[in-house]
Order: sequence, then C-alpha cells, then structure tokens
Amino acid sequence: MFHSYLVTAFRNLARYKLYAFINLCGLAVGLACAIFVLLFLREELSYDKWLAGTKNLYRVEKIYYGQGRDPLQLALTPFPLPAAMRDEIPEVTAMTRLSYVFMTLLAGDRQFREHVAEVDPNFFSLVKLPFVQGDPATALARPDSLILSQSAARKYFGTADALGKLLRTGPNCDMADDMAACNSRLIALRVTGIVRDIPANSHLDGDVFMPNNGIADRLGQGTKQSWLGGAIYSYVALAPGARPQTVVAKTARILDRAVPADLGDPRKGGQRYAIHLTPFTAVHLASGRWMINEKPPGNPATLYGVGVVGVLVLFLACFNFTNLSTARALRRAREIALRKTHGARRGQLVAQFLAEAVVIALLSLIPALALVEILQPLFGRLLQHPVVLHYVRDWPLLLAIVAIAIGAGLMGGLYPALMLSGFRPIGALRGNAAGQSGGKLRSVLVVLQFAVSIGLGIAVMVVFDQVNFARRLDVGFARDNLLVVSGSGLLTLGGNESFIQNLRANPAILDVSVTDAVPYGAYSMGLTSAQLPGRPGVVALIRFIVGADALQLMGVRLEAGRFLSDKRAQDAFDTAIRPTATNTDHNVLINAAAASGLGLTPQQAVGKSILFGSNHVTIAGVVGNIKFDGAREPAKASVYVYDPHYPGSAMIRIRPGARPQTLAFIDRTWHRFAPTKAINRYFLDDNYAALYRADERQGEMFAAFVGVAIFISAIGLFGLAALAAGQRIREIGIRKLFGAGTFQILRLLLIQFSAPVLLANLIAWPLAWYCLDRWLKGFAYRIDLSPLYFIEAGVAALLIAWATVLSHAVRVANANPIHALRHE
Repeated sequence: MFHSYLVTAFRNLARYKLYAFINLCGLAVGLACAIFVLLFLREELSYDKWLAGTKNLYRVEKIYYGQGRDPLQLALTPFPLPAAMRDEIPEVTAMTRLSYVFMTLLAGDRQFREHVAEVDPNFFSLVKLPFVQGDPATALARPDSLILSQSAARKYFGTADALGKLLRTGPNCDMADDMAACNSRLIALRVTGIVRDIPANSHLDGDVFMPNNGIADRLGQGTKQSWLGGAIYSYVALAPGARPQTVVAKTARILDRAVPADLGDPRKGGQRYAIHLTPFTAVHLASGRWMINEKPPGNPATLYGVGVVGVLVLFLACFNFTNLSTARALRRAREIALRKTHGARRGQLVAQFLAEAVVIALLSLIPALALVEILQPLFGRLLQHPVVLHYVRDWPLLLAIVAIAIGAGLMGGLYPALMLSGFRPIGALRGNAAGQSGGKLRSVLVVLQFAVSIGLGIAVMVVFDQVNFARRLDVGFARDNLLVVSGSGLLTLGGNESFIQNLRANPAILDVSVTDAVPYGAYSMGLTSAQLPGRPGVVALIRFIVGADALQLMGVRLEAGRFLSDKRAQDAFDTAIRPTATNTDHNVLINAAAASGLGLTPQQAVGKSILFGSNHVTIAGVVGNIKFDGAREPAKASVYVYDPHYPGSAMIRIRPGARPQTLAFIDRTWHRFAPTKAINRYFLDDNYAALYRADERQGEMFAAFVGVAIFISAIGLFGLAALAAGQRIREIGIRKLFGAGTFQILRLLLIQFSAPVLLANLIAWPLAWYCLDRWLKGFAYRIDLSPLYFIEAGVAALLIAWATVLSHAVRVANANPIHALRHE
C-alpha cells in the first residue's frame, strides 16, 4: 500500500512539473530558513551549558541606588564583596573573581597586545574549563603563573610544547615615580597550564589567564580594598538547596557595615547598593540589563522574534502547498472520482494525498540542506562567529530538521487531502465538483503571506533608517579624525609632557590632550551627586577627569563661563582615593543637563557654589551635552574635573587626508617612550559604529527574512495566477467577443490579485506599527514612524504581485478567443 502511495506521488510530481517545482522551491527556501533559525536558537540557548559543575554557580551583580537617579545596574562589583559573602554567609560555599586587563606579552622580540583575564587562584576549581595540560587545582598557585588557551599557545610557540615556557611583560606602571624606567623593565611569566579554547557560546572571554595576586597584577591595592565602584566580575557557589534571595538579603548587612559613609549621601550601604544573583548558565540572555558585561549579551526579544519570524516563513511555504493543491482540485477531481468508484475509501485517499505532501517536503529538504551549506559563511558573519551543522555529531538536530520537514508536509497537505477526498464521484465526473473548492481559504492564505512580507518590509526600512539617523546624530563634539591612544601608565594629564610634545611637533597632528572622558562605555567612571546648598534636590552626576584643554580639542560647545585651565591652581583637582584629598573651593565644569537638573540656566550656574560629594566647589563653566551612548540614551548630567596626576588616554586630532603616515608616526613615537608595551589606538568613529552593530545585524536578518518571504509569496502567486488564468480562458474569450480590449482584460486580472495584497496591508500596518513603535522607544533620539514606510511597503508588495502575474495576464489577454471557445 505504502509503495503504491509513493509511486502515485512521484507520477503526480512528474505530471504537474510546474506546480511540483514551485512547491519544492518554496518548501526548500522555507526549510532552509527554519534550519538557520534552529541553529541560531540552539546557539543562543546553549551558552555555558557545555561547562560541567555550574548548577549552583551564580554571577554577582550590583545595583546602585544613587540619589536623584534611576537604579544603575552593573555587572561589575567591588573586589572585597565576594570574599565577605563567602566568609559571613553560610549559604555561600566558595567564591572566585575575574577581571579583564590589556597587557603586552612578548615572545622573543614579538609583541602581542592581549586581553588578559586576571582571576583568583581557585578560578578553575569553580569554573571548570577543560585543561589540556597542567593541573587546574595548582596551575595558578605561583605568582608568575600564566595559563594559555590552545590557540594562544600556538600563536606564541607554534607546534612546540608550551608548558613551562616563558613569556615576558612589563609591570604595572600606572602610579610609578619613574615612568621611563618602569616602561623599560620586563618580568617573566611561566606557562603552567593549557586550556581548550573557550567556544563562542560562552559569556566568558580570553585566551590568557593569570593570578590576581601575581607579579604582573594590574588591579592595584587601592582597587582591591575599595568597597566603592566596581572592578571585577564575581562568582559565588551556593550550597545545594540554598535560595539566592536569602543570600541577597544577608548581603545587605555586609554592605551596611563595609561601605564607607559619604558626607554627601548619609544612607547606609545596603540602601545605596544591592546585589543580584544570576545563574551562571543564564548570564548570556539575562545580562542585557547589566552594564559592562564580559561579552555582548544576548537579547531574549531578538531570540523570540527570530523564532516567530522563522515559523512564519515556514508557514508561508506550507501556505503555498495548500493553495496550489486546492487550486488544482478541478484537475484531480476525476482521478478521485474514478478511485472512489473502484472502492477507494476516504481514509485511503487522505493517506495518498498526505504521502504526496510528505514526499515533496522530504525532497525539498535536499536543496534546503544545500542552501544551508552554501549560506553558512554568510550566516556566520551575521552572528560574528562560525556556525556549522555537523551531520553526524548533530544527529539530534538533524532528526529535528527531518521532523520539521515531515510536519511541514503534513500541515501543508492536510486541508487539501480532506477537501479532495470529500468530492462526490458523480459531480466530479460531470466536471462541476471542484471549480471553486477552497477559494476562500486560498484568498486568506495569500493575504497572510503578503501581510508577513509587508510587515517585515516595513521593519527593515525603519531599522536601517534609525541606524542611519543614529550615525548622523550630533553627539555634542566633532568626532571626525579623532584618535584615542590608551595610556598604560605612559600618559598622565600633567606628567609625561615629552610624549605629548613629540606628537604635537608633527604638522599632521592638530592637537593632543589627555583625558578619561572617552565616549562610549564611559559609565564605568565615577558616579557621584551634587546639590545647591540649602536646597533639598540632589542631582546624580557622572564624573569625568579631563585634561585642561581636552574639551576644546573635542570641539565641545561652551554654553557659559570658561573652560578649565592648567594655569589656574584652583582648577586642579585631586581625585585620588585617600582621606587627605580635599577639593574645597576648587573649580569644575558641568554640562547643560547638570545645570538643568540643578534648576539653573547655563548663565545662572556659572559662579555658583555646589556641594559636590563632600566638597563645596565652584562652577567655572557650562558646556554642551555629549551623547556618550549615541542615540540609545539621553545625555546624562555630568561634571568634568582636571587632575594633573591622573593617568588617562591621549586624544589626538589628526589633519584630514594624512591618516596612514600620521598613524605610523604615532606608533614610532609610542615605541620610543614605551618599548615594552604594544600601542592600543582606535578612532572614535569606529567606537560609535560599534554602538549600532547589533541593530544593523538585526536589520540584515530581517532583510534576509523579507527576501525569503517575498520569494515564497511571489512563486506561490505565480502558480495561482497560472491556474486562475487557465480557469478563466473561456470567460475572457467571451468578454473579447463582446468587445473587451486587452487593457480591460489586464485590468480585470490584475484587480483580482490586487485585492488580497491591499487587504494584507490592513493586517500588517497596525501590527508593524505596534512592534516598531515599541522598538523605537528603546532610543532616546529616534526617527518618526512616518506613514511613508507603510505606504512604500504596501506599494512595493502590490508591484511585486503585479509583476508576478503579469506574464500570465498578458498571455491570456492576447489569446485568440476562437481557441478558447472552440469546444463550446
């Protein structure tokens, strides 16, 4: 019986080649899309689940409840916090810490700038990364220990055994008295372990690990003793059955005791700070709310959105199958009638048609997998890491793909099977049983197909226009040709003038300053508050430490007053963390947002004394707002202070048209002053571009879905148009005999297929408006959701529909009516 079903299915495929081809193409593209969605979902949902022993491991995050501000959620915590939790909370059985620093490692005379993970010596006992060589329990016991990944070991030592080999680096020179001597000194680190490369589906990062109590430690004792701010990522292991909420409640008592009092904020530590615990395997998708993550976090909304759109695209392919099967009902009515007169039962006919649908679906799986193989590199670039489908190792996924193909065949073939098997033999043999069968369903499915295509098309236009708008946004300073060079202890705001003067000697360099106010990711800087004496309102501020001329170099607008100067003693601040530091009666700059928060205009703010932390300071000037986060967040109230001893980054304005030569000169100058340190430089434009890279990828993904949806809808409409044209040949012949012209016939056929597209707009427009309005609200500075987006997408869909059916319409409209009526 089953063999008979297969033979009949293949005969029908061979007999109706056009419709078989359309169904195969539509299902192949839909299944390929579904496979990519499955790969994406598997990748996002598999983060860190490959790592053993993480069931009771949690990442500790910090929430800062600053006065006058919304809660600030940070993934970083103070260095002493996790140790205190382990020592004072019985439910916490162990803890470990992780921080990332940039270091230069030397292998012979080769320099490498590395993103090094500083960790507690017990890190690999809790985070059980698989070791290839070495003992995880003792690999970081020595102060000169260094753990490399397999790829890092190959980079440094080739195919030679890396275990026991030495790499050199410089010491921490941030606060060195003799900067030149410190930058020339090298210390040796010994490779004591090799770990497997961390796969892409992990929130952890890094190819090099070293102990945070070792000889190359970059954190410093001040950071390790401070309960303010955040410096490290913390992980705690809880006892089996322990509730995270209990640990959070008990930590509040630790914060009350340990966080030092602030004269500007009399609240207890537990009122100013709180912690949150996130399961280790949930960090990737749950950490989007926490600022300053190890790697860009996942987005649950994107995850669900991609899943829904992938299902919709697969449904479109199934709709094509249903549409074409019901539209061909008249051609198969006599076949069904003859089968019934020879004793075929309805159940047998349903099985026959479902078998045909499943055969088509399984056949379409072959070109679908071929498409996946061809497009995998493009998909990997879209996700920013390679995604590979291994047919043997990923056999559960492969079984799921086959099950989806069978399910798609059954879903697409069920209604046609029930409808076709229900024909009455007498009516079918007379030729009047199936002329209009399933007509309403076909119209509904065509409407749904185009509604999905139009909605996705609107989304693509809005996403790309918002990204372009954000790129062109006035961010409050001139960012063109502005280069940032990280200091690594070489640069201080008033220290190493020789390096600065050497740069300024080059005519292609317009100006140089030293600052820590580097746009993008600047909220790891100081969080503070200010208020006018005698007034209750408190304004939350972000503190930036700048060179005296840094804001002028950046082109920040002066709203009122004056800029800071290195010629005025009262303009210099002491930002060091020490009890003797005092800045009373010194001068600061604030931005327009801070002046507004204080209830002052820029002109009124100049000369005012404010309580800034525990000091009364004077506002020397008010500058324009800098949009450090681009279009995402509104400009934050900020204060700028000048500390001549603070190590910062060089900000260099380069003359347009001289980039290659100037960059080479900067590199040579850097290596003269810091021969043991690799330079780290980047243009601010590149940083701002990174702000919108995730949105661009989202837009590209939607654009791919739009292309797939339109292709599936268009080929389905092409097949329906061919059937409809064939069914109306005699009607059109009669119309032509009564004087209808070619244009009238074309208009008649085009209107028939325009109605579903116009109705699809009525469905797609409100849904698209609702979703995109919510998405745009995630930007402080955004485009208007103009009606033009909706009209353009609707018109484009209508033109695509017309272009699809035009060839059939022209052929039928130009046909000789005699041929159509010769049997009447």
